[in-house]
Amino acid sequence: MENKSDSDVIFVGKKPIMSYVLAVLTNINSGYNSVRIKARGMSISKAVDVSQLVTRKFSKELKISNAEIGTEELTDKDNKPKNVSYISIEMRR
Repeated sequence: MENKSDSDVIFVGKKPIMSYVLAVLTNINSGYNSVRIKARGMSISKAVDVSQLVTRKFSKELKISNAEIGTEELTDKDNKPKNVSYISIEMRR
Protein backbone atom coordinates (compact mmCIF):
# COMPACT_ATOMS: atom_id res chain seq x y z
CA MET A 1 0.00 0.00 0.00
CA GLU A 2 1.35 3.43 -0.92
CA ASN A 3 1.89 5.70 2.06
CA LYS A 4 0.32 9.09 1.36
CA SER A 5 1.98 12.01 3.11
CA ASP A 6 -0.69 14.61 2.41
CA SER A 7 -3.62 15.03 4.72
CA ASP A 8 -7.11 14.37 3.50
CA VAL A 9 -9.95 16.80 4.28
CA ILE A 10 -13.37 15.78 5.57
CA PHE A 11 -16.02 18.50 5.54
CA VAL A 12 -18.62 18.06 8.30
CA GLY A 13 -22.21 18.97 7.46
CA LYS A 14 -25.66 17.50 7.99
CA LYS A 15 -24.93 13.76 7.88
CA PRO A 16 -24.94 11.68 11.09
CA ILE A 17 -21.78 11.85 13.20
CA MET A 18 -20.88 8.21 12.57
CA SER A 19 -20.64 8.90 8.83
CA TYR A 20 -17.78 11.31 9.50
CA VAL A 21 -16.13 9.00 12.05
CA LEU A 22 -16.15 6.25 9.43
CA ALA A 23 -14.69 8.64 6.83
CA VAL A 24 -11.80 9.56 9.18
CA LEU A 25 -11.04 5.91 9.94
CA THR A 26 -11.30 4.90 6.27
CA ASN A 27 -8.87 7.61 5.18
CA ILE A 28 -6.34 6.74 7.89
CA ASN A 29 -6.59 3.03 7.08
CA SER A 30 -6.10 3.74 3.36
CA GLY A 31 -2.66 5.23 3.97
CA TYR A 32 -3.01 8.88 4.94
CA ASN A 33 -0.76 10.03 7.80
CA SER A 34 -3.20 12.73 8.82
CA VAL A 35 -6.80 13.76 8.33
CA ARG A 36 -8.24 17.24 8.64
CA ILE A 37 -11.83 17.67 9.85
CA LYS A 38 -13.37 21.00 8.81
CA ALA A 39 -16.74 22.54 9.66
CA ARG A 40 -18.48 25.90 9.56
CA GLY A 41 -21.22 27.48 11.64
CA MET A 42 -23.65 25.12 13.33
CA SER A 43 -21.61 22.06 12.34
CA ILE A 44 -18.63 23.05 14.50
CA SER A 45 -19.83 21.10 17.53
CA LYS A 46 -20.36 18.03 15.34
CA ALA A 47 -16.75 18.25 14.10
CA VAL A 48 -15.51 18.36 17.71
CA ASP A 49 -17.69 15.34 18.53
CA VAL A 50 -16.23 13.44 15.55
CA SER A 51 -12.66 14.10 16.68
CA GLN A 52 -13.44 13.04 20.24
CA LEU A 53 -15.23 9.85 19.20
CA VAL A 54 -12.33 8.87 16.96
CA THR A 55 -9.65 9.43 19.62
CA ARG A 56 -11.56 8.00 22.59
CA LYS A 57 -13.53 5.09 21.15
CA PHE A 58 -12.19 3.97 17.79
CA SER A 59 -8.49 4.69 17.37
CA LYS A 60 -6.11 5.16 20.28
CA GLU A 61 -3.27 5.76 17.78
CA LEU A 62 -4.85 8.95 16.35
CA LYS A 63 -4.27 12.21 18.22
CA ILE A 64 -5.30 15.79 17.58
CA SER A 65 -2.14 17.48 16.32
CA ASN A 66 -3.55 20.90 15.49
CA ALA A 67 -6.80 22.82 15.83
CA GLU A 68 -7.57 26.13 14.19
CA ILE A 69 -10.56 28.41 14.60
CA GLY A 70 -11.48 31.57 12.78
CA THR A 71 -13.97 33.52 10.73
CA GLU A 72 -14.44 33.47 6.97
CA GLU A 73 -16.33 36.07 4.98
CA LEU A 74 -18.75 34.44 2.56
CA THR A 75 -21.48 35.86 0.37
CA ASP A 76 -25.06 34.74 0.80
CA LYS A 77 -27.53 34.12 -2.01
CA ASP A 78 -28.23 37.88 -2.24
CA ASN A 79 -24.48 38.57 -2.66
CA LYS A 80 -24.27 40.19 0.78
CA PRO A 81 -21.10 39.54 2.81
CA LYS A 82 -21.59 37.29 5.81
CA ASN A 83 -19.12 36.24 8.52
CA VAL A 84 -19.11 32.52 9.31
CA SER A 85 -17.06 30.83 12.04
CA TYR A 86 -15.06 27.71 11.19
CA ILE A 87 -12.96 25.04 12.85
CA SER A 88 -10.24 22.87 11.35
CA ILE A 89 -9.01 19.88 13.38
CA GLU A 90 -5.97 17.94 12.21
CA MET A 91 -5.56 14.38 13.43
CA ARG A 92 -2.30 12.41 13.05
CA ARG A 93 -1.04 8.95 13.85
